[in-house]
Amino acid sequence: LDIRQETPRHADALDAITSHLGLGSYSTWKEETKVQYLTNELHSQRPLIPKDLKCSEAVREVLDTFDMIAEVGTSPFGAYVISMTRSASDVLAVRLLQKEAGVRQHMRVVPLFETKEDLENAPDCMELLFNNSWYKANLSSPPQVPNVGWSPHQEVMLGYSDSAKDAGRLASVWGLHKAQEALVKISKEHKIKLNLFHGRGGSVGRGGGPQYLATLSQPAGSVQGWMRVTVQGEVIDHYFGLSSIASHTMERYTTSVLQATLKPPGAPSEEYRVIMERLSEASCAQYRNIVYETPMFVDYFRAATPDFELKGLNLGSRPAKRKQGGIETLRAIPWMFAWTQTRLQLPVWAGVGFAIQAEIAAGNLATLQAMYKEWPFFQSTVELLEMVLAKTNKRIAGYYEKLLVPGELQGVSKEVWDELDRTMDGIQKVTGRSELLGNEDNSNSRLAISTRVPLVDPINVLQANVMSRLRQEDNPPNYQELFDAFAITVQGVASGMGWTG
Repeated sequence: LDIRQETPRHADALDAITSHLGLGSYSTWKEETKVQYLTNELHSQRPLIPKDLKCSEAVREVLDTFDMIAEVGTSPFGAYVISMTRSASDVLAVRLLQKEAGVRQHMRVVPLFETKEDLENAPDCMELLFNNSWYKANLSSPPQVPNVGWSPHQEVMLGYSDSAKDAGRLASVWGLHKAQEALVKISKEHKIKLNLFHGRGGSVGRGGGPQYLATLSQPAGSVQGWMRVTVQGEVIDHYFGLSSIASHTMERYTTSVLQATLKPPGAPSEEYRVIMERLSEASCAQYRNIVYETPMFVDYFRAATPDFELKGLNLGSRPAKRKQGGIETLRAIPWMFAWTQTRLQLPVWAGVGFAIQAEIAAGNLATLQAMYKEWPFFQSTVELLEMVLAKTNKRIAGYYEKLLVPGELQGVSKEVWDELDRTMDGIQKVTGRSELLGNEDNSNSRLAISTRVPLVDPINVLQANVMSRLRQEDNPPNYQELFDAFAITVQGVASGMGWTG
């Protein structure tokens, strides 16, 4: 059982402690000061937390969690995952709180890097930790982790959902790829065994998709005989619902890990990397232009999708928002899920068409086609996009807009529809096919989409009409019946869309 908590909660706890001791406000200190203070306290033999500490309920909950770990022991637990890790002090803080609670054998602490900026900073963060005197001396290989010849062990979690929501999928996957390359290099230099924990969701927009393809497209050296992944929500039943399916799933995991370990992919040429960097930057800029800079886009999103209605369902494991605000405060899971329900799946492809068309205009179509044929990472990225686009339904998404979006917001979507057309055209040019999923290898996927996905159309129509009635009527007498009908349609659409749901 893993334990997971956000970085600010640990910082608040330490702030309460330092303020009580008259040392000042921990939250206002510079990173260098925080690291030095935490390192000194980790080396110190005296207790830090006073018994008469006065603190908020939120801080008390954090401290009580560490007391519980000390009382129960670490054997029932796996990792302590730190959400939204941004710096080395975030990791050292959790090690210190474990020490002060009296945890004898510390839980392994796993930093989770989630946003585009955090992924870019991840290598520097881990480099600082590996050079920290106390931290490196207290790294060990937990009993449940195979050594493979190295004793010091570090697990790092990579967030797919928040980075995709922050920068768009193309920039997200390239940022994740580069972060893995850098983390592998650093860990080898320090002779530390690195295990990458992939925080994938069920949908492509959250890192989901065929696991075999995903594993084989990882950078060389990032799969060292084993890897860790999350399996969430409806995907658990899809992959492990029956013993025969579960067995087949484990075969795919095992085969892909073995192949990625024994025969890792070659490094891409510098030319490919330069073009991929340009694609990433251009797609990120266009994605943010649509999502964050288009006037009234937040209002459009809330009107055109079941974002508001989904908050009333007991579906997620975490709140829909971290705090009050706009798109930036929405959690990535409901953000992607709302778009998937309308069959538009905007976060997966937004910005991609703009970036590809810019490269084509610069005369690089032949190089993009070569990248698709020769580079496993780029090939898997394009093929997952192709699969999502094949399931995207402009007609259904337009029906939601026509029925639910107020007249003053109707024009907001013009750039969305233009970008969708650019992306479909660009992907077909890169693959060299006249239609999506047009190659023989995708014949089974085409058959599945042509027979299964159209059955979802009437469910979408029903959902849009139920949402319209729920929004138009104040406290309708049949509210519960309408909401129950809405809940059923949500399950139906998610099931019909498979791992794009």
